[in-house]
Amino acid sequence: MVSFLISLFHTKKAPKNQPDPADPLFFVGTWQFKDHRNRIHRLEIGPDLKLLIDGKDMSAKVSLLTRYELSYIDKFGYKLEIRGNESQPIKFYDESENYTYDLHSANDSKIAD
Repeated sequence: MVSFLISLFHTKKAPKNQPDPADPLFFVGTWQFKDHRNRIHRLEIGPDLKLLIDGKDMSAKVSLLTRYELSYIDKFGYKLEIRGNESQPIKFYDESENYTYDLHSANDSKIAD
């Protein structure tokens, strides 16, 4: 019994500075963004993290998943990144155009402004 009590006090604890685990479902949803030509696009991320833009399968492979960032490499080798804050994805970066777009919920009417 004494050895059991001692083992309770000497068990290793996880380091406190360990990052929170990423939740892939955080990125799942349908978003809109307005490009630098003022065209509105639809970005969809499925539960399997499949990426669609304007209904077209981007054939992109997940290269990084963290708590607030999901990165893909598209079929041409360009990086596509979705970045979030504490509550939802908010930015979309397209390396092929070297441009970052603001993401809005597909239900959000603000983007039409």
